[in-house]
Amino acid sequence: MKKSRALHISILLLALATLGITADASQTMLRLQNLSLDRNPHLKSIRDDVKRTLYTVKSRRAATELPELKFYTYRLQDKENFWIVLSKCSLDMDTLMSVNNLTSPYQVGPGTTLYIPNMRGIIVNGNERALVKRLLLEERIDPEYVKTVNRTETLDKKFLFIPCGKVSKLERSLFLGTAFISPVNRGKKTSEFGTRRDPFNSKRREFHKGIDVACPIGTEIRASRNGRVVFSGWEEGYGNLVIIEHEFGYKSYYGHLSRFRVKTGDVVTTSHVIALSGNTGRSTGPHLHFEIRKNGQSLNPETFIRGRW
Repeated sequence: MKKSRALHISILLLALATLGITADASQTMLRLQNLSLDRNPHLKSIRDDVKRTLYTVKSRRAATELPELKFYTYRLQDKENFWIVLSKCSLDMDTLMSVNNLTSPYQVGPGTTLYIPNMRGIIVNGNERALVKRLLLEERIDPEYVKTVNRTETLDKKFLFIPCGKVSKLERSLFLGTAFISPVNRGKKTSEFGTRRDPFNSKRREFHKGIDVACPIGTEIRASRNGRVVFSGWEEGYGNLVIIEHEFGYKSYYGHLSRFRVKTGDVVTTSHVIALSGNTGRSTGPHLHFEIRKNGQSLNPETFIRGRW
């Protein structure tokens, strides 16, 4: 029984690691079956532990009063979403987005599996010591709480769970889709993010990494968010392309341009016209191809700029 449980924990911890999360093998991993408050000992335990952690940290009680850090897995059921899980488990937005490495609440729906800790807090890179120190000072979190929760005598671990920790206002804004703006004032969306028919070969299907917005050649294109231009030139398929680097691993891509108004290395704001739209590269007509990526992963721009097109 112990061997089977250890293997189960190891597999789940490996999955956590692929999300940029790690934990000690000694930490408990359990499965939450549903979010019903009626006769649900696991859910009751989560809610009780969240309350106990908040009381201990905010009241500056002894670290020994903290519960043991546990991770549960939960597969969302019909009509459930990010906000429902948040409410039922007594967690906060920062906790779920950090632990699950989410970029938008709209990623979460029926069938999604989430990792749910039994306390509020965030996952941070332990090697970023300045960040850890700042978080502890800002939220008035005693380092002893972090050591106790993470079962360590020091803070020198690759990843740390900060009980009652918070993400920055900017990270929260990015998550809620309020940190990017539309790169064009006017235009009509002609192709969505995701799998589609190849516009050059109707028998093939391809994954479209962004959205296409039809607009006349010469339409002004603005930076969707403040950042630094890391590429301005020709790229196969994209034609004339501008790539802007933003905070926290985000980049925005602007393809099929006719003319550049910026060069690599330029620092830009949302008021800057970075290029004019065009029909260069692999294109069937004048339009802007727009992408948002995080750490190299393509994300749906409409989760960041909702209701614009």
